[in-house]
Amino acid sequence: MVTNNQLFNEVLDITQSIWKAEPMRNIRMPDINKTAEPVEVRALWTDYGLRPNAGILAFLIQPVSDKKNLEQWKARLKEWPIRGGLLVSPDETLHLVEPTFDSSQLLSYKVLSIDDWRETLVSSKPHLFTPKALSQFRQGQLSLADVEENIDQRSFSFISRQQEKIDQAFENAIKAALKKVNTTKNLNSSRKNVKAHIVRVAIAYLAARILEDKGFFGADQVPQEDDPLTLLRRMMEHTNGFFSRALESAEFVNEIIRQQLAVYMGPSVSFALANHRDVGRLYEKAVINLPNDLEDKIWGDLNRHYTPIKVAEKILELLPLERIRPEERFIFDPAAGSGSLLLAATLRLSQMSDIPYDETLRREYLSNHVIGNDLDKDVKLITQLRYFLASETVNTTDLLPSPQFYNENYESFNRDNISQKIGNKPRIIIANPPFKIIGDKQLAFEFVKQAINWLEGGSQFAFILPSSFLSGKFRGISTIRKDLSEQCDLFEVLQCPMGTIGINAKQDICVVIAAMRQSRKIPSISRTVISISEACEIRENGYLGTSWITEINSNGDWADIISPKIKLSSPTIPLSYLFFVFNGVQHWTGNFPVEIPPTDRPYKPTWRRTWVKDGSLWADPEQVDPLMRWVIYDSIALKRPRFKVAHLFGQSKIFVGRIANIASDKPLSVQLDTTGFCPDDNIWCILPIQEAQKTNKKDKIEQKPKNWNILSFEEQKLWLLGIFASDLAVELSMFRRGTIHLTEDILLDFPLPLSVDQKIIDITAQMVKRDQNREPIPENDPLRQELNRLVEQSYGNPVFVKRQRTGKSPELKAWQNEQEKATKTAIGQVLEISEDQSQVRMSISRLMDDDETEGEWIPLPQELPGWALDGTPFKVQLSKDIKTFEQLRERPWALRKFVHEPRAYLTNEELAEFLRTPELEAPL
Repeated sequence: MVTNNQLFNEVLDITQSIWKAEPMRNIRMPDINKTAEPVEVRALWTDYGLRPNAGILAFLIQPVSDKKNLEQWKARLKEWPIRGGLLVSPDETLHLVEPTFDSSQLLSYKVLSIDDWRETLVSSKPHLFTPKALSQFRQGQLSLADVEENIDQRSFSFISRQQEKIDQAFENAIKAALKKVNTTKNLNSSRKNVKAHIVRVAIAYLAARILEDKGFFGADQVPQEDDPLTLLRRMMEHTNGFFSRALESAEFVNEIIRQQLAVYMGPSVSFALANHRDVGRLYEKAVINLPNDLEDKIWGDLNRHYTPIKVAEKILELLPLERIRPEERFIFDPAAGSGSLLLAATLRLSQMSDIPYDETLRREYLSNHVIGNDLDKDVKLITQLRYFLASETVNTTDLLPSPQFYNENYESFNRDNISQKIGNKPRIIIANPPFKIIGDKQLAFEFVKQAINWLEGGSQFAFILPSSFLSGKFRGISTIRKDLSEQCDLFEVLQCPMGTIGINAKQDICVVIAAMRQSRKIPSISRTVISISEACEIRENGYLGTSWITEINSNGDWADIISPKIKLSSPTIPLSYLFFVFNGVQHWTGNFPVEIPPTDRPYKPTWRRTWVKDGSLWADPEQVDPLMRWVIYDSIALKRPRFKVAHLFGQSKIFVGRIANIASDKPLSVQLDTTGFCPDDNIWCILPIQEAQKTNKKDKIEQKPKNWNILSFEEQKLWLLGIFASDLAVELSMFRRGTIHLTEDILLDFPLPLSVDQKIIDITAQMVKRDQNREPIPENDPLRQELNRLVEQSYGNPVFVKRQRTGKSPELKAWQNEQEKATKTAIGQVLEISEDQSQVRMSISRLMDDDETEGEWIPLPQELPGWALDGTPFKVQLSKDIKTFEQLRERPWALRKFVHEPRAYLTNEELAEFLRTPELEAPL
C-alpha cells in the first residue's frame, strides 16, 4: 500500500518534471486563523520562482492527514491569495482546489487520481495551472490599494489581517525589549543608548526573519533559534552592511532582552508574505521608539526624516519620466536619508520598457541611473538593507541593484560641478530636504532655490517641503515661488496634513512636482488632504485627496493652488472697505492675566479663544477663567500693548481667531463681544470703519453697499458676524491661506457682498440672543441652516463644496470603494479643459463607439496626473463595471493608475524608425 508521503513525493516528481520548475520547500505561511501558529507548506510555486509574496503565489501541493485536515487546507486555499492547490489524501486521492475569484466566493473542487493529475498537466486545453499559465507574470507589486482580478475580497481581507498581525508582533517585541531595559542591571551602556541598540537589532532581526520565512537559506534552513543573535550571524555569512552594524549593537543588548524580540517575532508569526512596503512601515514604527536626545552621528542609519515608501512611489508615478531619453534619465536625491525615494526611483525605472533588457546591462543601467547623496555616511547602510529586502520580496523579474551613493554637502553643488561630484548630470531631482530653520533661513526653501539651478530645460523635480512654502511671505519664499512660476511647468502640487512625512512628524507638508519649462505654460493640478486622520491613508495606501485644475500666477501668488477659488456671480467688495481690523495684545513671558485688578496700574477685562463655547456666536463672560479676569495694560506687562487702539477694546466688536488650523472643527472661529474684552494677539478684532474712526488702507474708500449708512453699527457687525458664521465663509477664507494662521491681509481682502440682506442681520441677532439667554443649540440648528441659505443667496448661490476637515471624508470612502473593484485597461486623452476648469473633455477607448472620436465632458477625474493636461495620451485602469461616460461622471475615482505613453521623447523620424523595427520593443 502506498503511504501518504510516498504518494506526495510521486505527485511532486510528476509535477516538477512536466512544469520543469522547482517549488520552494517547507515555507511557513500565516494561517487564516488570526491567533493560530503559521503552517508549513511542503511545496509552493510562485511566478518565476521568486520568493513568496502576496501577489505572486501560484500553486501548492500539500499532504493532508485526514478529512478534518483536508477541510482546513481547503479553507486556507479559499482565503489565501493563491491560484490553487493540490491536496494529497491518505486514501490515494488528489483534491484539486481552485478559488473561483467571483461573486460566488466558492471553490472549484475536483477529486482526481494520479493519472488524472498527469493528464491535467499535459492537457492542451486552456487551464489555470498549465505551464504557460504558471509562467504568467504580473508586473507591479500588490498593495492593499491594488486588488487585481486574481485576488478576491476574501484574500484582500486575509492580507489586511496578516499585515495587522506582523505589525502587532513587531510593536510588541520592541515594547517588551525596551521595558526590560528599565528593570535590567549591569548594562553595557547607558539605558538611552541600549534602547537605540535594541531598535537597530530589531530592524535587522525583522529583515532576517522575513528572508528566513521566504526560504532565503534554502537547503541550509535550520530550526529557528531563541536568540536573534544566532540568526543575525547566519545572515552575515550571506550579506554585510547593516547586519554587521546590527551585530555590533547586539553586543550591547543582553540575551534576556534579545529573547523578548524572539518571543514575539519568532515561530509564532510568519513573515512569508511581507514585502518591502511592510519593511518600510515597520522600520518607521521602530525608529519612533528612539530616544530624542541621541547623537545623530552615532545613529545616522536610523534616520528620522523618513518618507513612507508608498508616498515615495506615488511621487515617482506622477513624474513623467517617459519624456526624458533613457540614456539621460539620471535620478538624483541629494538628501537621501533612509532611501525611500531612491528605492521608489529604481522600482519606477525598472518597469519602463525602454531600458536595457539584457540582465547584465539592466543591472548596470539601474545601478548607474539612480544616485543618492547624504552628508551622513551611515544612512547608506539602511538604504542598502532596504534595496536588499526589496530585491528579495518584490514580485518582479527586474533586478534592484543598490544605487550610486555619495557623501557630499549638497550646498557645494552647482550646475558646473555637479556632474563631476556625482559622476553624471541629473535630469530628475527628488528630495525630502531638511526642514530646519537656521537664523533667517529655512533650509528646505534654500534647497529649492539652489536645486533648480542645477537643472536644464525639460529636467524634472519633485520636492517634499513645509506647507508654508505655498503661502508664506518670509525667508524669501515669495521670490522662490515667483522663480518657479516663471521657469517651470508645475504638474502637481500636493498638500498633506501633519503626520504624513517623518518620524513623529509635527508639520503639514506639500509636494511640488514640476519640470523646467521648455515651451508653452500648461495648467497644473492641485491635490489636498485636509484631515489629519487621513494621513495614514496617504502613508500606507497612497491616497492623495481631492483635486482641481489651476493656473499658476507668475507673480509668485499661488492662491489657487492652496484652495479652489469659488466663483462668485454677485458683486463683492473687500472687507477693508467697510471694517477696521486690529488684533489683541501680546504679553511678556510670565505676565499672565490676574484674578484681582491692581489699584495702581491700568487694566482691562481679558478674553482668550480657549474660552469660546462650542457653537456659540457670543463671547460669554461666564466662560472666562475667574483667576484670569484682568489684563494689566501697560508696557511692563505687555510686549505689544497697542496703545493707539486701546480705547477700541472697550467697544462691542467681532472676534475672529488668528490661529486656526484648517484641519479643525473651527477653521474660522468668530464671536460677538458685547462686554468690551481685551483679547491676546491670537484674536483679530473688527469694528466698522465709521465707529472705529480708523482704516487699514491709506487710500480713501468710497465704495459701500447702497443701504450701508442707514444701518446702525450694531447691525453692521451682526451682518458681518452672520456671514463669517456661514459654511460658505469658511471656504472663502481658505483662499491664499496657510494651514495655521488667518493673516491680516486675507481678512482685509475677504470678499463681502455689495448688498446687505436685512434677513441675515435678523437671523444672526436671534442666534446671539439665544446664546445670551444660554438656550441649548439644536443638533441640526434651523437658524444656522437658514443663515447658510441667506448668505449663499447674497453671494449669488455659488457652487462650492463644504470640505470635511476632521475625521474620514466621503471622498476617501469613494476612493476606497473603487480600489476594491476589478479593472480593465483603456487608452485615454484629455482633449479640452472647460473654461471654469472644473471639467475635461476626454476620450476613453473602452467607453466610446467606433464612430465616436470627439470624447465627452466629465468632471476632472480625481487621479488624473498633471502632465496629462497637455493632451499626452495615456494608458489607464478603469473599473470594470463602468460602461458609459454617464457612470464615470458619477464616479470620478473609477479612473486610476495613469501611465504615460512610452518613448515620448522620440522625434517623428525616430518614431517612424522605431515602428519599422518592432523587435526593438522590449518583450512584455
